Amino acid sequence: MKSTLGIGLVTLAGLIMIFGLGAVFCYSTEVERGHLIRIVKMDVEPQNEAEFNRWYDEEYQPLLRKVPGVIATFRGKNLSEKGQRYLFLYVHKNWDVQKSDLYRGASATKWAKEVEPFLKNVDGRNYEVILPGPLPSNLKRGNIIRTVEMNVAPEGEQDFNDWYNKEHVPILSKVPGVMNIWRAVNLGEKGHKYLTIYFQENMSVQQREDYKKASQTDWRKRLQPFIKDIVGTNYEAYMD
Repeated sequence: MKSTLGIGLVTLAGLIMIFGLGAVFCYSTEVERGHLIRIVKMDVEPQNEAEFNRWYDEEYQPLLRKVPGVIATFRGKNLSEKGQRYLFLYVHKNWDVQKSDLYRGASATKWAKEVEPFLKNVDGRNYEVILPGPLPSNLKRGNIIRTVEMNVAPEGEQDFNDWYNKEHVPILSKVPGVMNIWRAVNLGEKGHKYLTIYFQENMSVQQREDYKKASQTDWRKRLQPFIKDIVGTNYEAYMD
């Protein structure tokens, strides 16, 4: 990102259509293969969070709702002390969404420029959906958005993707409390190559034995030497 403003606001220009409960609106009920997922993580100065929230609720969100091709957007608060406090997750139809004048204009207002200095540690990345699925239709506060990022050694990549799509996701999809699962691949050079997004009813889902067993199969154990740099983070679907 080319400047502080670029880091804080142009990055935000696809993310804050967010209104706490999860998807504010959508043009589709499905996340499709080839759709673009943008993940933005950030901190907001605690003393300025109220003003930040007021800005995006009252100005930024209404502007972004007019952008064609924005399918859905979600917000979560990190449940651990590691990593940035906020997660913004949104789905675009394609790359052109981020290039539109409406999209860029939402971050060019006087109020937006006043809010920009409140944003810290902004990290934004684009991913292409490789395992689609439905949008969560009733996400609410207390539900969990879990992200798992990882790298995979090239020699094990095909087997890894087969395992994930043919065994891991089908097993987890049957676990009570698992709402939706998407997979995506990083389109840039920064960060982990693979991203999985899990929507879950609550944190207790991850403590279930049938949930844990999905990562304890013989196939998964065979892949262990190839899987690197795993980072899993739990976010609570958030509303003020």
